[in-house]
Amino acid sequence: MFVGFLTSELFERTKVPDSIILILIGLLLRNRGFVDASMLEPLTTLVASIAISLILFESGMRINLGELASSLSGAFNLANLSFILSSLAIGGLTFLFTGWDPLTSIMVGFTLGGTSAAVVIPIARKLLPMDSAPVVELESTMTNVYNFVFAMSVASIIESAQVGPTFALNSLLSYFSIGVLLGIVVGFVWINFAKKLWGKSFSYMMTLSALFILYGFTEYAGGSGAVAGLVFGLILGNNKEIAEVIKTPAIGTRTFLKFSQEMSFLIRTYFFLFMGIVLKVPYDMLMWSLAVSIAVAAFLMRVVSAKLLKMPNEIAILIPRGLSEIVIASIIMSKGLPHSEEILTIVGMVIIVTNLLPSIIMNWRKGRAGNNHNKGQTFKKSTTN
Repeated sequence: MFVGFLTSELFERTKVPDSIILILIGLLLRNRGFVDASMLEPLTTLVASIAISLILFESGMRINLGELASSLSGAFNLANLSFILSSLAIGGLTFLFTGWDPLTSIMVGFTLGGTSAAVVIPIARKLLPMDSAPVVELESTMTNVYNFVFAMSVASIIESAQVGPTFALNSLLSYFSIGVLLGIVVGFVWINFAKKLWGKSFSYMMTLSALFILYGFTEYAGGSGAVAGLVFGLILGNNKEIAEVIKTPAIGTRTFLKFSQEMSFLIRTYFFLFMGIVLKVPYDMLMWSLAVSIAVAAFLMRVVSAKLLKMPNEIAILIPRGLSEIVIASIIMSKGLPHSEEILTIVGMVIIVTNLLPSIIMNWRKGRAGNNHNKGQTFKKSTTN
């Protein structure tokens, strides 16, 4: 936690994301034998679920309904364009580097085609303007769902050869709609319950319990627990505006949001540390070349997407992948599909590179801007003389 605080402060000064430092510390703990990774690997799905639900819940509480309305169209367009371009580019690179069959290659593309909401959302808040951050937060949430649905659809095609595009589309729509519907229903029910609970001891912990139950039940019902958590937070965070419309008393959420931020910090710190511990990193130049190529391709595809949609260039820097991609790769391995162990390794290496590359780009741009400023100052002095 102490290191998590220091790395967060370091990001403010150097723009080096705290995520990559914590991941590297996790790798160090694993490689030096301080932690037995085999004991923690079975907890990967659980840790990912807790981290994603809490981070998206807090993100939902921060988003204003007015911002949501103005951001939704841009987020939808960015999610679709960036995911399609990135998935195709990553799938193509996997096919060229490995020689695997096209279906397996595009499955890798879909697994890594979207950004990780758990990683991107905290960086976006610190890096992007207030009007752009909600767009990226929603976009990363959408692409997390895209990753899972499309990668699992291709995995089903490889397994049975009986699943087609219609199945993928129906899965995507139901995954989103069930998450949104349950998030709204539980959000409104919980507002009424919270009015009686508010001000009493442990009111936040009860809400946290409701969040975890909502997440688990939504996943069990075939929906997206991540989307449900986001919508649940959105309803609670905007309950004053909702109360004005439906003419009911509102609950104050300022203290609640503050405590939520503290919890989110705690979970994020352990989330990235855990990620570093469970990642498997071989010393294979071909694999590293592929991982770097995938990260560069993801960056270039976001540059193209941002340009086409006339969005700020800073959006292109937000390419990190995270633990949700590891979960997808682990599910693929549990199915016993061809090359599944290599896929898990590639995903782990891409996570490291995509978390490291943004800091390199940001510091390069910062240095370039400083050099241009110094040149301008020198030119100004010489003309004055």
